[in-house]
Amino acid sequence: MKETIYTIPINEAFEAASGSGACPVCALHGRLESDALDYVLGAAMMEPDVRVETNRLGFCGAHWDKMLGAQKRLPVALILHTHLEDMRKTAGRRLEGPETCYICTRVETFLTRYYANILYLWGSSPEFRARFDGVPMICLRHSAGLTRNAKASLSRKDAAALAKALTARAERALGGLHESVGLFVRSFDHRYAGEDIGEHKTAPERGVQYLTGGRF
Repeated sequence: MKETIYTIPINEAFEAASGSGACPVCALHGRLESDALDYVLGAAMMEPDVRVETNRLGFCGAHWDKMLGAQKRLPVALILHTHLEDMRKTAGRRLEGPETCYICTRVETFLTRYYANILYLWGSSPEFRARFDGVPMICLRHSAGLTRNAKASLSRKDAAALAKALTARAERALGGLHESVGLFVRSFDHRYAGEDIGEHKTAPERGVQYLTGGRF
């Protein structure tokens, strides 16, 4: 399989996930979020068209927290200053509309492109399909994203085949996590006091991670 600038990060993420057990799409998603934070707090902060968009869309609570956590207080303050001015002028509309976030919107735009490239590789490269099938876990959030995007990126037959494979994978993962969380719960029963439950000690964390993916 010939690699391109579009497929290299995807292959790297899936190769790494084969050994780590983490969701490869979460790794790609996390890289996009990190890049978006760096972009907003860097030179783009002074670009008029970017400031117009950050003023219009604002940021969700999670991304305000991450920007503050980046220890770049002056860039955050400059962004916040003009955003508050814009919000003051449009307060009525802001109270009526849903919460929006510049970083979430930017990340989702690029993540959709990743989905399209993953699906292209899945449909065109037997080597990648084997790698895809071999990763231990693709979280529910990103399995759903792949399934939704498959309708636009694959033939009807291939989209149905992918959905079937991802559904079977999800059923196995959910079944295993259900059992693991059950053993964790049972460990609090006095009748099983002292029983070594091994990896099931982390069952709640693993269950939430599978259901929601990374904290993006």
